[in-house]
Amino acid sequence: MLNAQAFKKHHALIMFIIMMICLGAYFLSKLSPLEQSIVHEQAVNTHATVFITEASAGATTDFSYRFYLYDASKTVEEFKKALSNNYSPFLITSDSKALNKIENGVIYLNVKGKVFSFNNLPAYKYNNSIYTIPVVITAKPY
Repeated sequence: MLNAQAFKKHHALIMFIIMMICLGAYFLSKLSPLEQSIVHEQAVNTHATVFITEASAGATTDFSYRFYLYDASKTVEEFKKALSNNYSPFLITSDSKALNKIENGVIYLNVKGKVFSFNNLPAYKYNNSIYTIPVVITAKPY
């Protein structure tokens, strides 16, 4: 019986330490250092506003520009609060001048740079109803 294979206590300790490291890494990833500032705000229609924010995750990363649709009846402070609650953008790009025009309730984008994330039919909530606005995008790498 002395040569029998068994689960030793130090194996359990090693597994516990590995699990704690993984759990700690997960929680640290949720503490995002992403800082955003509003660089542009424009009405799409009477119910929706486009907000463009400049986001920086630190000194070693480039700026990204995030495009949001938000309820026009709410204030800028309410929008900033929604940002802190992980409100999702419909476009994340490296181009600060991607917004070409807004015409007849359609958003036209002309991106010259990287597109990191894009949703061509973004939704926003207005008076407890969900609405969408069409987005037309032209993208070139540079």
